[in-house]
Amino acid sequence: MRTLRFHASFRRLLAVTLPPAFFAGVLFGSPAPSQAKPPKGDGASAGQVAKMVCAGAGSVTVAATDVKLKCDASHRNCDGEIPLRAKNCSQDFLEVVQLEMYEGDRRSFSIDYRPASVVPPGQVWQEKVPWTTSGDVEAVVYFRPTGQRDRSPDSARAKLQVKNPALDAAKLACDKCGGTWGPFGVGKAPACNCKTRDAGKSCRDGNDCQGFCLFQHYDAEGREYGKCSDSDKLSGCFELIDKGAAKRPVKKPPPRKLATCL
Repeated sequence: MRTLRFHASFRRLLAVTLPPAFFAGVLFGSPAPSQAKPPKGDGASAGQVAKMVCAGAGSVTVAATDVKLKCDASHRNCDGEIPLRAKNCSQDFLEVVQLEMYEGDRRSFSIDYRPASVVPPGQVWQEKVPWTTSGDVEAVVYFRPTGQRDRSPDSARAKLQVKNPALDAAKLACDKCGGTWGPFGVGKAPACNCKTRDAGKSCRDGNDCQGFCLFQHYDAEGREYGKCSDSDKLSGCFELIDKGAAKRPVKKPPPRKLATCL
């Protein structure tokens, strides 16, 4: 039976469809043996998955490879999978009893293997972990000789990077337009707010500006007059001149201008 424990940042994974084998015998809610991050030891670096080579005097070598997430247009809803392998470099049968995943010093994912996964000498244990967030990740595999349940498990680890290529490309384009990356609009979705090339230009119609035409006043004929915004996105409530306003007939007396919240 495998026992999974999820931290708050990882609860979205419960909505992800996992392979049937992943949930075989899963039981939620078992307490963690320890919240503290175990002491660092020798581990394989990213990119060594293709060929598992025993490193140093450790009895287990862990390998992981960098991962690229697939995300929607908002760059927030992402899916990915981290493949892990651990080679038994000892002359004994070993059992893998637990896997933990860390983002920085925070443990965000944990699996207990019950019964433990037995790995013969020279053989490789494998697991695939669903993942949704980008950043530096460290995998820690806990193991011990078979039949020694009273013994505290040893650990081996590997580091990797989880990347969001679409988000990285969007941020690079944002830098090129001199923009600011952050949450915008009512929904506070992350996006780029590019600087406009026509900031401060006079406008009488929303189509006159790269961004928005900010209302200033009515002229002597009762037509709207404004200035172009200095960015292509606004956050807050503003008096705006709509697109197509210049083609509409003039109203006298001019109506009170109402704010639009973005």
